[in-house]
Amino acid sequence: MHPDHAAIGLDGELRAALRAADVMEGGPAARAGRQAAQEPPAPDHRRVAHLVPGTDTPSAPRAWKRAWRDVLAGESARTTRSGLGWALTSLAGGRFAALDVLEIGCERLRLSRVAYGGDGRGPAARPLADSAWGDLTAEATGHPCSPALPAERLRRLFLLAGGTGPAAAEVTGHLGRALRTFVRGTPLGADPLLVVVRAAGWRPVEQAADALCPEAAPVLRLRLPAHWPADPGDLTDALPLRRALWLAAADIDGTSGTVGLVRRPLFPAGSRTGDPAGGDPGAVVRVPVAAPPDGATTGASAAVVVSAGPGEPPARWRPVRADRIELPPGSRAALHYRLRGPDRVDLAYDGHHEPETAPWAALAHTTPRRLSRPRPVDLVLAVEVAGPQAGGGTAVEERLQEAAAVAAAVRHALGGGDTLRVGLIGYRDHAPLDRPNDSDPIVHRLGMTTAQNAERALAGWHHSALRHDFATGLEHVPHELTARRHLWRPDSHRVLLVVGSRPPHPRAAPPQVLRRSAAVRICPDRVEWEAALDEARHYDGVSCVAVVDEPAWMDHLEGEPHLARWADRAWDLFGADGRFTAGHDPHRIASAVTAPALCLPEDGAPIRLVVPDGASGEWLHEAAG
Repeated sequence: MHPDHAAIGLDGELRAALRAADVMEGGPAARAGRQAAQEPPAPDHRRVAHLVPGTDTPSAPRAWKRAWRDVLAGESARTTRSGLGWALTSLAGGRFAALDVLEIGCERLRLSRVAYGGDGRGPAARPLADSAWGDLTAEATGHPCSPALPAERLRRLFLLAGGTGPAAAEVTGHLGRALRTFVRGTPLGADPLLVVVRAAGWRPVEQAADALCPEAAPVLRLRLPAHWPADPGDLTDALPLRRALWLAAADIDGTSGTVGLVRRPLFPAGSRTGDPAGGDPGAVVRVPVAAPPDGATTGASAAVVVSAGPGEPPARWRPVRADRIELPPGSRAALHYRLRGPDRVDLAYDGHHEPETAPWAALAHTTPRRLSRPRPVDLVLAVEVAGPQAGGGTAVEERLQEAAAVAAAVRHALGGGDTLRVGLIGYRDHAPLDRPNDSDPIVHRLGMTTAQNAERALAGWHHSALRHDFATGLEHVPHELTARRHLWRPDSHRVLLVVGSRPPHPRAAPPQVLRRSAAVRICPDRVEWEAALDEARHYDGVSCVAVVDEPAWMDHLEGEPHLARWADRAWDLFGADGRFTAGHDPHRIASAVTAPALCLPEDGAPIRLVVPDGASGEWLHEAAG
């Protein structure tokens, strides 16, 4: 017999009352979520003081505190999961075809059958029986209402925790008979039985569990705190994944208009909660996604986590979790996934989301194969023409060539005619001693013209001297866009594509430089570029794409940490709809430029899946359908 089973006198009554109050407030699970300290705070004993006479003395507060420490000590000292690993390994290895789990809690009993599916997914728990103690004790005594357990929940919990009452002496006997009635009425089969007593310290419940009938002899018995989860999944969380988990999405090739299914790895096969490889309880996988282009979406997109083996076609992917996410056309989002157990993941997302009810087969099958009828595209290319003299200014030459290659790729994707118009901006550094309005960093301007004319113009631009290590005149580009507002066509898809290296000058409060002697200069014209860029995006509908060759000081290990954070933030804003590194495939960059301009065929269905962030290279392409 456990020491707690001799709960006699005032201390035993106080422990029973505190256990009841603790369950009323959520139990051990709620305590773990509220308090990270070594000793969680006690529940409010004032709500249960009336159950224990004689607690109005001056020494009562100390007695309550002592009783709570005893509750916590008893809860942790004798709870055990010993042997659970053996049972789960036997299940995963095929020694057990299934495992029957009988959970005995402080308020309910439940029998579930845990087994893997025929496709290897799982394990999943199938409920077989579930009942409350009050219903069972009434059935066992033949009375419509249980004479052993009060109808009031608090008093009922107090008795079940070992407290005194009118029928306290009969509680254990009634529970034992009720438990045997429950077991004999359940479909226990030939599968091994795991008994889980989720009521550590609850004397009558544990005594009833000890007297379980012989025909329900378990292969393993566990003793856990008084917590009642929605299912026994917390027992199988330690099992490794049999198959990898992926996030499925629809990928749009802006240069051809084709649409295909892609998947991004989340957790590899063999991952388990608590493993660095598969996600310890704090490990989160962040996945950047975007909405399908305007005209190809309903405003809500499905984010579907699937279980699949290497090389399996989409028709054989098995959904694990599917969420419908509000994503207006052109918007981007970050989805955060955490592994909770085999084929169980949690999603954290700042916006509204709800379960997706459409089956995976329908989502995959209705994904269109090609988008067509492109809208007109107005593209403004902004190129940094200042660079180091080393190598004869080849860095600037490479930027100009990359800008021309992207313009050509966009032209090829959209075809002939006047579908595409291109404007050019060339910007350089401020002079070292510039005062406000002394010079204009915008040294090249070309209005909207054909892509071929823009490509020829870029070939005639030349290198400008590097006058500052850490910033350049990029802050003037958003205001240049504002001055060109009258050039946008009414129905066009508008894009600013910046090809550069250094971020814009800050307007004030420059970031600190730690390892180099030079300082970061603020813009001599005090240009507020963020507001102008935000206005272009939200009022003129301009998409922002950036191609960046990062300078050495942006290296996170050897560079300038404060300055690198400033530069990253600036380039994230200029590349809000796609940020690429220099030397990237121009067709992929062109895809980020043109994809939002593509529309569905007249008889096509909308794209119902999320699409990858344009800058992500971790997605594996599959055949559509």
